[in-house]
Amino acid sequence: MHNITVKDFPHLDFGDIRRDERFVTLINNISTQPGCSIPKQNPRWYDTKATYEFFKNEEVSMEALKKTMMLYGANQVSDNMQLLILQDISNISYNDLQAEGLGYLDNKDGRGILCYSSIAATTEGLPLSLLYQHTWVRPLVELGKSSKRKQISFDGKESYRWYEGMQEVNTLLGHSIHKIHIADREADIYELFFHAYESNTDLLIRARHNRQLSNGSHLWDNMAMQPVAATVSLNIPDKTGKKKLKAEAEVRYHRVEILRPANNKHSYESVELTAIEIKEVNPGREREEDIIHWKLLTTLEVADITTALQCVKWYTFRWLIERFHYVLKSGTKIEELQLKEATSLQKAIAVYSMAAFRVMQLVYESRHHPEVSCEVVLTKAQWKTLYMLIHRNQEIPKQPPSLQQAVMWIGRLGGHLGRKSDGPPGLKTVWLGYQQLCHAASVYEIMTQKI
Repeated sequence: MHNITVKDFPHLDFGDIRRDERFVTLINNISTQPGCSIPKQNPRWYDTKATYEFFKNEEVSMEALKKTMMLYGANQVSDNMQLLILQDISNISYNDLQAEGLGYLDNKDGRGILCYSSIAATTEGLPLSLLYQHTWVRPLVELGKSSKRKQISFDGKESYRWYEGMQEVNTLLGHSIHKIHIADREADIYELFFHAYESNTDLLIRARHNRQLSNGSHLWDNMAMQPVAATVSLNIPDKTGKKKLKAEAEVRYHRVEILRPANNKHSYESVELTAIEIKEVNPGREREEDIIHWKLLTTLEVADITTALQCVKWYTFRWLIERFHYVLKSGTKIEELQLKEATSLQKAIAVYSMAAFRVMQLVYESRHHPEVSCEVVLTKAQWKTLYMLIHRNQEIPKQPPSLQQAVMWIGRLGGHLGRKSDGPPGLKTVWLGYQQLCHAASVYEIMTQKI
């Protein structure tokens, strides 16, 4: 993977060129050594100390990091295109860390930081960039006061993070890009829907609430009454993205008018949406949670079954944001950092997230563009080292291998067996193999330097 430089961040400004350079060094170190501790990433004590000081430095603010991330992410997409904006909230757990300022998590006993992230992907499911991230803590003094939150205005609630994130992305990308925000049931928030008709924006969200409709019925009953538009065979990616779950499913869709919730006095009286139901027929699965039964709500125009199935396909790409959080936590080992303040950890999450996305992108780029040269991602030293490691000889071909072939070899270094039944290497084996490759390539570069 090519190292990034300060020039890749035209708006980079942490108040000192040394801090700017440290930021870039951190991303490169984490990308090439995912899962290693800060001291292992930095053999010299000076660099280790500088890394810790970077996260503690008040000049390196969360706002500056967020701005840097967003502008860099926006530069990775093109104008006048259609983008899927995939978003989710994840718990970053630090139960065993005595750090100042940590809050409580969903399990009440957990301590850590919450992380909302948005990534941009093509309509074919290729992740393009990390666009936005916001981290926060739940104050321990608020633990056990959930009953009082109904009295809080929308902009004071945690659910406001979804609206805030969508608006930030909308402003960042502008009107020329058609943005389709995709999220799971946590984002089934009435305020999001009536704000969606702005800035060339649409929503595709899995329904959580059995909402009241203008015709006097409720959403669940109304959907069940609709005729089956088609029975289709679906190949749904599993949570690893490597295998497909085959399912026969009935598809229903219809236009609905959802009424404003009774406790909401500040929104439009109603919003018109399209409801899509995908219900697996004769699933034969033991666990109920494995059975496909989705109810989707969208602002998109759904005129026929083809469009409805397109929405279903786009929704399945939502697992990309889950894979991103997986790489962040399991790949970069963000939850094993030993920083002593929550503010420092939040800064680290932002930096490690940018590195995690680069590692993730390597895998998916190889699946979407398998025949391109691996030099679009790997340096000459890296692919030549990779070839020697796999073939155990120094007779290196003049032409670099394809990206798909290179990633398969990297997977082998990480433990992937490469059998036909195994499919392509997953994220974990790739980042483990890539770590080995980077170590070996650095030795190769030293050994081949002209003295």
